[in-house]
Amino acid sequence: MEMEKMFHMNAGLGDSSYAQNSTLLQKRALNLGEPLLEESILSMKMRECERFCIAELGCSSGPNALLGTENIIKVLRAKYLAAGIPVPQFQVFFNDLPSTDFNSLFRTLPPSVMSDGNFPARSYFAAGVPGSFYGRLFPDKSIQFFHSSYSLHWLSQVPPEILEKNSVTWNKGKIWAGGSPAVGEAYLRQYQKDFKAFLKVRAAEMVEGGRMFLLLTGRTSRDPSDQGFIAFGWETVESSLKDLASQGLIEEETLDSFNMPMFCPCPEEVSSEVAREGSFEIQRLELLRRSDTFTEEEMDAMTGSASAKKAFGKKLAKQLRAAMESLLKYHFGEEVMDALFQRCGETMGKRLSERIEYGTKGGLLVTVLERK
Repeated sequence: MEMEKMFHMNAGLGDSSYAQNSTLLQKRALNLGEPLLEESILSMKMRECERFCIAELGCSSGPNALLGTENIIKVLRAKYLAAGIPVPQFQVFFNDLPSTDFNSLFRTLPPSVMSDGNFPARSYFAAGVPGSFYGRLFPDKSIQFFHSSYSLHWLSQVPPEILEKNSVTWNKGKIWAGGSPAVGEAYLRQYQKDFKAFLKVRAAEMVEGGRMFLLLTGRTSRDPSDQGFIAFGWETVESSLKDLASQGLIEEETLDSFNMPMFCPCPEEVSSEVAREGSFEIQRLELLRRSDTFTEEEMDAMTGSASAKKAFGKKLAKQLRAAMESLLKYHFGEEVMDALFQRCGETMGKRLSERIEYGTKGGLLVTVLERK
């Protein structure tokens, strides 16, 4: 699977687009992380500079990338003014894989920075940077602040050994890290390799004293095959794919060769890789359990009537489709996507009350790192 060429959130602004279906995922994470983001910026050492560079890693194509960026600049501007330091020009780089719909992202930007002396509608310069954040993206010591929301749980690739037939790590009939303890360990090794590469290249690109603010899906268990809250979604997709295979709509062999390139780490796995790489100090590492952050809408649906569960199951399926359809369509074909996500919605509706228990096992992992 060639991630850089084909993986992306659903493009555009249509009914199944990521822009229209990221409320329960990325936007919710950004809202929860906003006070922690403000705290991380306010505790930074401020230096006078002409230009302050911010990189939004894994920006996707919806408006959420702008929400994070505007929060960062709002706090930075206030901090500079309070300290009596001239406010620098802000340059924001929006990064994601080349297959991302950058055009939709840039169409949602506020009007251009003005040069007539008025306070601009958009107080930063913007540029797109296509490429994997597991490789180099920027010149040495050029970025003061990295921000990433709901991206770093995606791996650079599926662990190769889980596709080796008849091996102990073969993930036959399964599509995620929960297939077996051996499969979970294979996913952990791929995560360690990827996160090490991520830290190494960011260390080269970041100025001394710069910060990284990372939001991703994490888990409570130290067992890598127990993926916590996100397992609810993957189990649903897996069972729906098996239904399609049993009806002859997809081949069983095709199902056996598909796996999600995603791994949700626990806090200990993050801290050990940061320590091993050695370029950063951890300023914050905290897991916000999903069960503590369910919205009123979610709780009403999960504890409500069968019809409420059914309606919310369909909504969850649309969120899943917006995030992962490109992977599934590439592997199984576009013609089965409607049937697949219809089944996902039905299954999620029937199992919706289980989501409360899954919520105790994982949630939003907040990581703040400072460049030594």
